[in-house]
Amino acid sequence: MRRYALLLASILTSTSMLAATDPFIGTWIYNAQKSPKPTITYGIKNLGGDRYALTGSTGQTTEIKADGVSIKTPSGDTVSFRKLDDHNWEMIRIDDRKMVRTYTVSPDDKTLTLHDVFTSDNGGQDETITTYTRVIPGESIFGEWKSVSMVEKTSGEELKLIIEAFGTDGLSFSVPANKHLTEMNFDGKVYFDKGAGDVEGQASSGKRVNAHLLQIESLVNGKSEDTEEFKVSDDGKTLTIVSKPAKSSSVFTSVWDRQ
Repeated sequence: MRRYALLLASILTSTSMLAATDPFIGTWIYNAQKSPKPTITYGIKNLGGDRYALTGSTGQTTEIKADGVSIKTPSGDTVSFRKLDDHNWEMIRIDDRKMVRTYTVSPDDKTLTLHDVFTSDNGGQDETITTYTRVIPGESIFGEWKSVSMVEKTSGEELKLIIEAFGTDGLSFSVPANKHLTEMNFDGKVYFDKGAGDVEGQASSGKRVNAHLLQIESLVNGKSEDTEEFKVSDDGKTLTIVSKPAKSSSVFTSVWDRQ
């Protein structure tokens, strides 16, 4: 009995020390100024009958009618799309938060501006304004576009990523503003997301490369959505997340400061 008690104490002490020294554990604040802006391609096709095929930064294509009626996408989001006039369209997307996107085409059809407004349940609001130019000639909103600038604006609470110990050698990742929660061990197994804002079928699998580097794959209904690398700086003050969508060549890098 005494031997068991000593063994248990040793295990608990080792787990506690791991949690205390794991460089990922803590609260991280998104830093928009330090995060490099990605180059994004956006494709919009005319399918006829007032139907559009929208291919965004993740490479996911959504076929939708511009009538304002909501549909479900393969990733589980709810999306509606409607034409406001000859130069403006509006999309409303709801997943872990609400996004209202306004598409505006310049009078000469050479520039497309996407103005995204994200609203969280806690009242926080973020805005992203992305400007695109045409890759090839075209008319109106239709064609292939490439981003040339992006501006981010944030109001309300700072975006936080909270990382805590989970299980024997795993971690939990929560984003309170989006009601997101992932709890996983780094054993190659698939762990389903558990947050109130997470869509059914969302899951993650990952491995720890070393003390400062994680590789995580996000899945939706068993299919790869994107891969991410989480890297903590040697001084432990900065977390950099590099995300690569499975169906796109775009690369998204976000920089987080330790609180």
